[in-house]
Amino acid sequence: MEPKRIKKDLTRALRLLNPRDRVMLIGTTDRPQLAEIKGLCRMYERILLVPRPDYASRYVLWKHMIEARGAQVTQSLDISALAKVSDGYTTGHIFQATHSVLNERRLLQLSKRPLVASEFLGHLAKLDPVYREEEESLKEWYFKTPLGKKSLKFMKDQEAEEAKLAKEKKRK
Repeated sequence: MEPKRIKKDLTRALRLLNPRDRVMLIGTTDRPQLAEIKGLCRMYERILLVPRPDYASRYVLWKHMIEARGAQVTQSLDISALAKVSDGYTTGHIFQATHSVLNERRLLQLSKRPLVASEFLGHLAKLDPVYREEEESLKEWYFKTPLGKKSLKFMKDQEAEEAKLAKEKKRK
């Protein structure tokens, strides 16, 4: 659906809400650059950038999602390899891969044929990863939003403080 199409309806619906209605509006997109920043900031109080998960997060995600589907993580399943191979994929991609591989039929076969990492690779290959360039352009866009500007200022202040402490440490 086109963002411009729903903009009028969504704005109208938001005007009808009172603060006591306790409604939280959450919007997600993988292409926020296509929207007007001013319009988004008027519509949403906060705009958050959810980065791609790092290796440790992917490791925990794979382990948790596999166990949540009812499968046990055995030595035949190399979660470390899955975490390395899935670099660039989002949490949603990992969720999709685990759900497509661990269907009811496969869960029934686990006692005879344990899970191996290669079973998930075919499903990951069908999905488009988030490339570093794409992530960098998202970060650039995010730092133009009010919350992103505050975050950038905080990071710069923190770096300046660390540099100051390092200089003082060298003097001693």
